[in-house]
Amino acid sequence: MNFDLFTYLTSVAFIYVYGRMAIHYLPWVLNYILNEPFNWQSKLEKPRILLHLLGLSFMHLLYYSHNSIENKGIFFQIIISVTFSFAFLVCYFSWTEKFQVSFKPQLKNNAPRSSENFNLSISEIQLVQLYNEMVRYDLLSTERTSLLDFKKVLTDNWDSHNSKIYFKMDGPSCREFYEFLVKTFPKNSLSLKNFFNSSKLIVRPDGKTYNYNTIKNAPTRSSYSKRHSDLNLIFQKFS
Repeated sequence: MNFDLFTYLTSVAFIYVYGRMAIHYLPWVLNYILNEPFNWQSKLEKPRILLHLLGLSFMHLLYYSHNSIENKGIFFQIIISVTFSFAFLVCYFSWTEKFQVSFKPQLKNNAPRSSENFNLSISEIQLVQLYNEMVRYDLLSTERTSLLDFKKVLTDNWDSHNSKIYFKMDGPSCREFYEFLVKTFPKNSLSLKNFFNSSKLIVRPDGKTYNYNTIKNAPTRSSYSKRHSDLNLIFQKFS
C-alpha cells in the first residue's frame, strides 16, 4: 500500500478544522435545543462561519481533485498543496487572537449600554423560585410568559430577545412588586421608569404597557395594593 503524504496531511487538517468547530459550537447547539440562554456574538461568529465556508469549500474541492485525477504532474501537485494550505489557513485564522482583536472595536461600539439592562443580581435558583411563586399566586400569565421569558427580561439586554413578562396585576400591585424586587435584590440598575416605561418588557395580560403615571402615583392612592399579602408572602421567602 502506497503512502500518500497529501492524503495524510489533509486528513489531519480536516480533523483539526471540524474538531475545533465542534468544540466551539456544539455547546451552543445543545443550549438552543434545550431552550437555554447562550451568549451569541454575531459580529464575531458570522465572519468566522463565512471564513470556514470558504476555506472548507476549497479544501474539499482540492481533496476531491487530488483523488480523482490519476495523472498528476509535480506542478499540479504543488498548486493543489499550496492552495489547500491557503484554504486551511483561512479557517485557522478565524481562531487566532488577531482575528478576534480586529472585531473588538465593532463589538464594543455595538454593545448595548448598561442602561438597557436591568443588571439584576439574582441567582438562577432565585429566578426559578420567584417565577414559580408568581405562577402559584396567579400574578403572571403562564400562557404568554415562560420561565425562559422571565429570565431574559430580568437579566438580559433588552434588545437581545423578544420576551416579555405579562403580569396579571393592576398598577398599584405592579408598583409594589417593583418595590419588593428592588428591596430584596438591591444590586441592580432598576428604576421605576425603565422597568415599566423605557424597556417595554413589562406588560398587561392584553400585551399593552402599563400607564407609567398610574404606577408612579400608586402609593398616594392607597397604602397597600390588592395583591399586597401575596407579594409579601412571596418575597419573605428570599429574606
